Amino acid sequence: MKKIAAFLFALILMTTAAASAEIPAEDGLLRVAALYDISTMDVAQTTDNYMVPMNIFDRLFESVVQEDGSTAVVPSLCESYTVSDDGRTYTFTLRSSVVFSNGSALTASDVQYTFERLLTAGGVNDDVPLEVEGAKALQDGEADTLSGFTVLDDMHFTVTLAAANAGFLAELTGPAMSIVDRETMETVENFGLACEDTIGTGPYKVTEWVVNDHYTLEYNDKYWGDAPSVRKMIVSIIPDASTQNLMYQNGELDIIDLESLDSTIVASTYKTLYADKLVRCSRVGLTYMALNAKNEFLSDVRVRKAVQMAINVDAIVASIYSGDAIVENGVIPEGVWGFNKDLQRPAYDPDAAKALLAEAGYSDGQISFELAMDSSSSSNTQLVYQVVQQNLQAIGVNATIKAYDESSWLDLRKAGEMDSFIANWTMDYNDPANIMYTFFGSAAKTSIRSLNYANEEVMARVAAASSITDDAERMAEYQALEKQIVEEDAAWVPLLGNVHLFAVGERVESFTPYWAGYSNFYAKDVVLK
Repeated sequence: MKKIAAFLFALILMTTAAASAEIPAEDGLLRVAALYDISTMDVAQTTDNYMVPMNIFDRLFESVVQEDGSTAVVPSLCESYTVSDDGRTYTFTLRSSVVFSNGSALTASDVQYTFERLLTAGGVNDDVPLEVEGAKALQDGEADTLSGFTVLDDMHFTVTLAAANAGFLAELTGPAMSIVDRETMETVENFGLACEDTIGTGPYKVTEWVVNDHYTLEYNDKYWGDAPSVRKMIVSIIPDASTQNLMYQNGELDIIDLESLDSTIVASTYKTLYADKLVRCSRVGLTYMALNAKNEFLSDVRVRKAVQMAINVDAIVASIYSGDAIVENGVIPEGVWGFNKDLQRPAYDPDAAKALLAEAGYSDGQISFELAMDSSSSSNTQLVYQVVQQNLQAIGVNATIKAYDESSWLDLRKAGEMDSFIANWTMDYNDPANIMYTFFGSAAKTSIRSLNYANEEVMARVAAASSITDDAERMAEYQALEKQIVEEDAAWVPLLGNVHLFAVGERVESFTPYWAGYSNFYAKDVVLK
């Protein structure tokens, strides 16, 4: 057995060495790994493959972390703006002399095209920017253009909202709002799939994509901002987390995302041997379980409340995340403006859960439903599925885990046809509207995000809350709605928010993760020695 083990270990090392031979250390090169390949570089068609879009595109505004740990919305492609007295009309001035990586100048027409394409491309991010006047008419095919968007000239444009939205500028910082080149989009056939067809204004361009092997980003010498320390980044597709672990320890990766590693390895190795190499950030968001209100069983609020009480979140945090996570009690996660620290989550109480099921008329083993899982989910998320399944079995509910490829999973979710799923939501921008409105702002949104939440009064109030300009009043309204959604309607099960850990190698001087703790990050925020 020892000889076999030695052989296997040597084989792993050989495999690792072969991978590293393709990406030797050199000046300006950043070497990282991912468990899964990207499916597209098009932000309209994905909700989590953001590594490429974040680095090759820019947005009108960006969210940045300030010295006190808070986030601020700062202009990026937008140089300046004004807002009308009623809070509905924004007049923007673009930054001058910005060009795309193909040399084409950025104009207001490109921004208009980006807005209209998001609404009409039939992608997974077509719920932004729905608050712009005329967005629904355009999306429904009742109009050819977005009436709330007016191009004044190449550098100036206005955006008029259907109603005032205090979080609108923050929304423009999200990856989905990446600005694309209209001329390119109207002429190429493989945007998002072919490197040469995927053009942005960001600090990098994709020069190579070998499917299921690696993709390469190189510095865009036409970039309008300061030149980054990282001139080239190679992202190797390494499906085995243990291999990534060995590659990092062998000096073959400059940054490793510890979220993919078993928590015991993180505790025994990285928190001891590499403690001085750890970079910590909060994953500003939460892991949650959605329950389909149209399901035969889950349509009964008593069953949904029983599911809430059946899941031992404290045990999940302790066993799977080794304490590097926090229990989340509601919809608005910790770290977001509007977070309610006093909100009480349903207490773990399997006996009370069984009693509720009996009250609803269900005997042991009578309730069955599917837990739909994205096969690209992290190992920890997959473990959460298993624990949830076991918790539900303990109260007599048969929950079957079924894995789907990402594309099929997204299609089913968008159609609202899943019984239930567990997912991680990381905030796109720091405003409660980002999660409240996205998940519960309309029937269409709940179909995609919250599986057919049915309380129309709550949805109307959530939609209206964005127009409340008084911060204290808006916060109070969101917190009241959150209480209704979680406690009264049991629309979903809040689970946890985790601490995100990265480890950096000897070649890295500093690394600043994305403010919300994405696994994806800006390469320009890495400084090499």
